[in-house]
Amino acid sequence: MPSLFNDSKNNYECMSMKYKLICLLFLACVTILLWGDDVSDKQRQLEKIQQDLKDAETRAAKTESQKKQKESELATTKQVKQKTDVELRRTQTEARAKLSTLLTVKTELRTVSERIQDLRSLQNAQLLSLVKAKRAHSALKKVDRNQHYLAAMAAQTRLKLNDLGDAQQSLSAEEILKDREYNEVDRQYRQTYSTSRTLDSKVRNLESEKNKLTREQQQLQNQIAKLKKDASQLEALIAQLTTQSDQESPSYRFSSRTIAWPLRGKLIRRFGEETRSYGTSVVCNGIDIAADEWTPVVAADAGEVVFSGTYGGQGKLIIIDHKNGFFTVYAYNNELLASLGSFVKKNQTIAKSGMTGSASVPSLHFEVRKDGKAVNPLLYLE
Repeated sequence: MPSLFNDSKNNYECMSMKYKLICLLFLACVTILLWGDDVSDKQRQLEKIQQDLKDAETRAAKTESQKKQKESELATTKQVKQKTDVELRRTQTEARAKLSTLLTVKTELRTVSERIQDLRSLQNAQLLSLVKAKRAHSALKKVDRNQHYLAAMAAQTRLKLNDLGDAQQSLSAEEILKDREYNEVDRQYRQTYSTSRTLDSKVRNLESEKNKLTREQQQLQNQIAKLKKDASQLEALIAQLTTQSDQESPSYRFSSRTIAWPLRGKLIRRFGEETRSYGTSVVCNGIDIAADEWTPVVAADAGEVVFSGTYGGQGKLIIIDHKNGFFTVYAYNNELLASLGSFVKKNQTIAKSGMTGSASVPSLHFEVRKDGKAVNPLLYLE
């Protein structure tokens, strides 16, 4: 018959086994929950990327719409310009004809005026000669035959002056009329010419705006495509390196409370979402620090260099595995000083900054990755 001691021992072993089973079940549940949270996080990242792509496509469509609007406005303006130029040529031809007629009238009027002046001078001379003849023969009380001739000549000159006076009056009236007609047509010509110049300027501006939109649209598309490609390549590389890492239980701790700045300079691009041309948003997985080329780049913390070479839009790239679940990324360099597989210390110079890859200005692109996922470097930097 079992003793009381044996019964107590069996009861204890049974309770211990139950406790172990409960602990195992609890750990399994926690693991599943953590794995589920990680999957949810990845799913949210995927949804954000898809939304960013959708936004980019929307902005690109908006840019295309603006471009088509400019092209339509440009075509309409060119049509108006063409009609204006036809009217400009017509008014120019008419103005020239009116001016030619006016100049002819002016020439005729000037000729008549000169003829009148000559006849008046002649008439004065004839009258003076007639007066002298009368005085010379007044004492003889007879009329000289020359007096009759001079009187006849003076009368004839007076008739010519009367005719030329009428012609002068008529030509003066015609000059006023032709001058008015010419000024009206010339005013139309000048107004049409001004309109044509304005349309010329508008056409040039519209063509410039259209070309600018085309260039910016192409640059935006190229930039988005390159950023997508660069991000995809780097994501694949980080995922590969994370998989190959022998860290089974990351500590998520660095050698000190904070990590070192890879170099000091002005932040020209921050972590997270960034709005670009036409409102298109892209995601920056790190920070960009402006720096003169060939500035020393140091390791943010101790670790193993798991990549050292040229990699797509990242240019000359170094990636350090800190053996604690974290990786740091250093891109756009001119020269790499740390080789693949080497172990580096915190603040050790590993590269010289530059402007390689997709960098548009001399700078360093720096990322902090936790289990392959990009996190804000400013949360860890000194």
